[in-house]
Amino acid sequence: MEINWLLACTYIVAILIEIGLPVTLAILLIRKFKVAWVVVLTGVLTFIGSQVVHIPVLQIPALLYKAGVIKMLPQQWPIWAYALYLGLLAGLCEETARLIGFKILKNKAKDFNSSLALGIGHGGVESVIIGFIVLASLLSALLYNPQTQLAHGVAQDTVNAALAQISSFWSTAWHLPLAGAVERITAISAHLFMTVLVWQTVARGKAWGYPLAVLFHTVLDGASVWLSGLGLSVWQLEGCIAIFAVISLLLIWRFWVNEKASSQAHLVEAEPASELEKS
Repeated sequence: MEINWLLACTYIVAILIEIGLPVTLAILLIRKFKVAWVVVLTGVLTFIGSQVVHIPVLQIPALLYKAGVIKMLPQQWPIWAYALYLGLLAGLCEETARLIGFKILKNKAKDFNSSLALGIGHGGVESVIIGFIVLASLLSALLYNPQTQLAHGVAQDTVNAALAQISSFWSTAWHLPLAGAVERITAISAHLFMTVLVWQTVARGKAWGYPLAVLFHTVLDGASVWLSGLGLSVWQLEGCIAIFAVISLLLIWRFWVNEKASSQAHLVEAEPASELEKS
């Protein structure tokens, strides 16, 4: 079994990004911007909670189909309808979980930095989980020893099947792991933006924040599914989806600028009042 060391290196780079980026951002928000760690943890819990609901709900159509209630599975719908279905379901589950998270935190998440902290907890834990899955796959491919397996009584056919899988693993194009890292960067950027939108509803009373987050999530996930069905290459797909990262980061910056300007305006208004109290 020949190891593709260039591929191994790009896997390591991808893993460092998938695990290191969200962890670094979380530490930065907690230490530099004085955000409570419980806000990041709440983001982690909102992701887990959303999946506890999301994953079983995805199985409902199969159960209804098996019972004869519906005649067609969502996978058999036109690709645009299937993409819309998956995107909307993900949006409703995850954005509602974020909404509940902010409601529970109340005053602990009243400032803008807290919205980013919950967002990095929510999107970051997903990236970390994926990073560890990729790490486990890489270690399995690097450390697999067929002789040891045979010595422990594993059947030859089973060992041959494992070797075929590992050979397929090492035959992957060297740059593909980096596409996975780019996908995580896009996903984290989008999660931050969608969390800011939901925060606008809870902390600033902007009714449009939550539904806009659901809409953005629906379009993002739906576009991923739809584009995947068009036969695009991995990098073409990631290039198209990266547009959402650019949009997300630009709008996050815009919200941050507005929040900073609003805070400064409140300070200016408070100063005359303080001078009157002194006099």
